[in-house]
Amino acid sequence: MYKSQHSRVRLNHCQRFGLRVKELRAEREITQEELSERVGVFRTYMSRIESGGANATLTTIHAIADALAVPVSALFEAPGAPALLAAKRVRAPRGASRGRVK
Repeated sequence: MYKSQHSRVRLNHCQRFGLRVKELRAEREITQEELSERVGVFRTYMSRIESGGANATLTTIHAIADALAVPVSALFEAPGAPALLAAKRVRAPRGASRGRVK
């Protein structure tokens, strides 16, 4: 059985934090790339934070809170249901470079 299929999967601290960041970002309709620019980190690092694969430093946590215009404590509130987060996806506008060279 895969973890995602198990109803009692427990998320670790980094995963819960990442889901909350993703949730707040999606509520504000900000792309991951835009948030990473506001925070001053690479988009790939922001992706790892949101997926729970990176443990953000205190400095980064404060920068994320500032970029999302929320108090730091809001980042540590329980995230909503993961299924709802997957449904609300923020996409970059058409024509955005996303770092690709033509």
